[in-house]
Amino acid sequence: MTTHSTTSTNARPSARGTRLVVAGAPLDNDNRGVEALGTSVVAHLASAASVDSVSVLGDGWGVSADSSWPGDARVDRLGVRNSRRWHRRESWARIRVDRALGGLGNPVVARLGAADAVLDISGGDSFTDLYGPRRLATICAPKEAAVRSGRPLVLLPQTFGPFTTAEGRRRAEGLVRHSALAYARDAWSHEQLLDLAGPSADATRLREGVDVAFALPAREPAASVVEQLDSLTGEVVVGVNVSGLLREESAVARFGLAGPYLATMTSLVRELVRAGAVVVLVSHVHGVGRSESDDTAHGAVLDALDAVERTRVHRLSPLLRAAELKWCIGRLDWFAGSRMHATIAALSSQVPAFGYAYSDKTRGVFGTCAVAEDVVDARAVAGQEAVEQALASFARRDATREVLRRRVPDVVAQARGQLDDVLGAVSSWRDGSAGTVA
Repeated sequence: MTTHSTTSTNARPSARGTRLVVAGAPLDNDNRGVEALGTSVVAHLASAASVDSVSVLGDGWGVSADSSWPGDARVDRLGVRNSRRWHRRESWARIRVDRALGGLGNPVVARLGAADAVLDISGGDSFTDLYGPRRLATICAPKEAAVRSGRPLVLLPQTFGPFTTAEGRRRAEGLVRHSALAYARDAWSHEQLLDLAGPSADATRLREGVDVAFALPAREPAASVVEQLDSLTGEVVVGVNVSGLLREESAVARFGLAGPYLATMTSLVRELVRAGAVVVLVSHVHGVGRSESDDTAHGAVLDALDAVERTRVHRLSPLLRAAELKWCIGRLDWFAGSRMHATIAALSSQVPAFGYAYSDKTRGVFGTCAVAEDVVDARAVAGQEAVEQALASFARRDATREVLRRRVPDVVAQARGQLDDVLGAVSSWRDGSAGTVA
């Protein structure tokens, strides 16, 4: 690990405020989970008195100011891309060349060089080689740029791995060991982080945190959406998120699912209606023509229901932003879903939730709220057995709500406090009470 010392959040700031670059969570994103991560981080940083500027790396082009945030910090969005268009300054290949030649006026090179730290969150769960070498290269690019620029790299709470190739693991080990601070977002992932860092690493810099989306502030949506939910007053209203990523039959082989996912989720919706509930379908990944769109999966579920069942099923607009979706989910009596950040929106609002997951990350996150038993692995259980376990979660929702009432405030406080700890550490490095970046 890179040598730095950390201090409390009361560290004395120098004359100018802290300058930060945030990577791995584009704000304009059709994946509301990634958006929730970015929004949670930027909202907290922008409102901190010690912060002068926040440069958010995203998928766009050029540089644009964003004045929509609380606080006095300047927030800018900078386009970066793993693109073969070398003539574009947003291309990571061009950024590397421009930096080697002194910058050449490249705004990304300039922001990286001026940053007191680069905070990277890897989309929450993309620091892995499971999605292929090109995706890993995109995820590693801002981390490697921070190291090349000699800036402290902070890995914000995220999942580490798995890494299935020697090259992928070697790359991850190098970046973890170069980081000034690294946070895992659950106990399982913290074990992977320690393993990547190796036995000689300073364990005090390898921390177990919580997903930053627990700190996402909810925002009331348009009046028409509020009226839609108000019209359901007096009913037992539950939310269901059906993942577009898992809906195709090919997902069974691709993700090692125990059975057809869409059929399982359709049966769950049908059984919830039979139990007397009103079901609200909640999309968390959207995109016109996008094969992974949850809204497309919800259309398939509705098509499979009969006319009477459909009268008890409603659909939220897929265009709602992450903070608006959290506000809506917070109005529900229970929630079930496969998109992890949709379930985090429920848990952080103290709404009992059930996770039907295809990876280990969901159980770890539910475990931070002491409700890991409300996760079922879709790689092990499908069909009627999975539906029965979901219905058991629905039946014990009152008891689960009490657990969340006691546990969640501490988790939300931790989500915010860990960002304050990062700011305190960055202030100490900037004020010269630490060594230089290796």
